[in-house]
Amino acid sequence: MKTKLVLWGWKKSELDEKAIFAFELNPVVNCVNIWIFEGEEAKEELFEQLMHQWKRAEAIAFPENHVHMNMELTASPIQLPEMYSLGDKDDILKRTHNEWLFILLSTKLFKTYENELNDLQETIEGLTKYDKNKWEELKGFQNKITAQTQEQNLFKEHAQILRTRMNDIFEILKELRTKENEAFESATQEAAQKIEESIVELETALEAEKGDWNKIFNKLKNIQNTLKTTTLTKQARNDFWARIDSGFKKLREKKNNHQTENAQAIETRLQKRIEGLSAAIKKMDDSVKRDEKELDFQNKKINGPNPSQLETQLREVKAQMVMDRMASKKVKLADMNKTLQDLESRLKRIISKMATAEDIKAAEAISEEEMKPEEIDSVSED
Repeated sequence: MKTKLVLWGWKKSELDEKAIFAFELNPVVNCVNIWIFEGEEAKEELFEQLMHQWKRAEAIAFPENHVHMNMELTASPIQLPEMYSLGDKDDILKRTHNEWLFILLSTKLFKTYENELNDLQETIEGLTKYDKNKWEELKGFQNKITAQTQEQNLFKEHAQILRTRMNDIFEILKELRTKENEAFESATQEAAQKIEESIVELETALEAEKGDWNKIFNKLKNIQNTLKTTTLTKQARNDFWARIDSGFKKLREKKNNHQTENAQAIETRLQKRIEGLSAAIKKMDDSVKRDEKELDFQNKKINGPNPSQLETQLREVKAQMVMDRMASKKVKLADMNKTLQDLESRLKRIISKMATAEDIKAAEAISEEEMKPEEIDSVSED
């Protein structure tokens, strides 16, 4: 979470003195602290310290002469006293305000889930034997956290805290279930050994410089299908899946390298730039479409049945963030399209010049060939 912002501005006066503004959000207590360093204190050295040390939570000494204030973060924009101005950086503060409002609401959502997990943990820690219903309840909670994380309503660090705690609680249930798994593990040992031998064989083949890649691919697919229907422990299954996935990735790398080595086509520098820029434009255009889809999704959720006030606030802020992001991307997309047109025009001019040069060269060659018979005939007549 980025909870700090440092900007240049100035204090309005006859001389319009430069000033440094440092903002910090404390989402736990819903407070924005603001430090203002003006006059002689507004030095480039201090600005660099704030940007590269203070923002990274490294301690620095603030000058004694500074202005400090704090305010509650609300839906209204952060307002500085009238004597101060950020000029064209007001938009940065506005975007940061929206991001911080999202941080605040997301933190509240995290605290709600944390309290819910506390109750669930207390119940499970009191169990004396394995309870499948509690396992499913914990899985349901995990799915809820996963969904919120995928929608990016929870920050990674908050989601990781919840995941870590959930993993610890899962371990309690796993320990209670250990005896039930002993017979299961014994029955699956032989099947796991066969799959292990097959994977080792393919891993050895993949280490070779050359190989029958299609044959290896088919064998990987066969092991993958076998794994779907074979009874295994969860740990063994996860390990096998990881190794098969690694095998497919390595196989793709081998095939791609082989194809690259045999490739004969050589592209010009300008053509490569056009191809790269076209791909970037497509990605940017796809990104804008995804933002439009996300904005439509959030609006539908906002207008959906029985949303909570917290969810509505969260989605409204999120929708605004998406609109800000879309506006920035569209400006970049317009610049990229203009650059692409310029590059394509340059390529056409180059191709035209090359064609003209080849035509002249061919015409000269034809003229030379047409002149030779006449010269020979002339000599013969003499």
